[in-house]
Amino acid sequence: MALLQETRVDQLLREKLRQRGVLGAVEDVVLFATPERLLADVVLRDASVLEEAQQAAREVERELEREGVSLAATTQALWQVEAVERVAIPNPPGAPPGTVGALFKGILKAGGRLQEVWVSMSPSAQQILRPLAANDQAWLSLVRTFLEHWLSIKGAGYWDPIREQSLEIDDSAARYLRWRPYEQLKRSVNSVFRSLDSARGFLKQFTMLGKKVGDINHVLEELPGPGGAIARGERLPTGNRELYEMLLTSEKDEWWQYYRHKLEQACRDWPELKRDFQKVFSN
Repeated sequence: MALLQETRVDQLLREKLRQRGVLGAVEDVVLFATPERLLADVVLRDASVLEEAQQAAREVERELEREGVSLAATTQALWQVEAVERVAIPNPPGAPPGTVGALFKGILKAGGRLQEVWVSMSPSAQQILRPLAANDQAWLSLVRTFLEHWLSIKGAGYWDPIREQSLEIDDSAARYLRWRPYEQLKRSVNSVFRSLDSARGFLKQFTMLGKKVGDINHVLEELPGPGGAIARGERLPTGNRELYEMLLTSEKDEWWQYYRHKLEQACRDWPELKRDFQKVFSN
């Protein structure tokens, strides 16, 4: 029944979008059900038709509401970072250099629409990122990465650069950019499943310690820990748990699914793993 309902909602959304002449700009319509309501993401290649698509989604929500069906639809565009530039900010007279932080302007593009956005960076965030920023181009690259990161978030927590044109790189965001926790944790997973011998060594740790490979806390403890060059006076993240806590909620879910996929793939490629390490797989 739920599948039939989702199919009908998909058809309704697409028909309303067609009536408003914007269906051709749609990249995808994604539907998924929760116990409370249906959720829909309408993703557009061209932000110049964003308002029309939003109106279409609202019409479908109202139509379904009259039938007792709750739908929450988000409409977002596939923005790309077109350019990033630094905006000069003078320090107050007599103030030490770097007192006011830094300001950057970004230009985003989605189809025929351009959007200006502004990114401020606190002085303390600059200090955290300084080991990665040897020159002006490196600072621009870091801000571009920050914008691309926010644009990659989908669903209810997505960033709408039209409504929210200002972002801040604070200490937390700077640490994320400094240590790239998602990439580090994925590399750790890849390293233990790169060969039969490394996978056996990983699972052997669980056997010796009486742990399970399906327990995320144990997995974080047994994966290879953080790495990377450290600047003088800088502290490396203490372990995978600290890297994991830096992740967004959506990234935590994605990373755990990635780990499970790599584990299942290893067991398909090397069936002897489940035979030799039965206890770590049992519930």
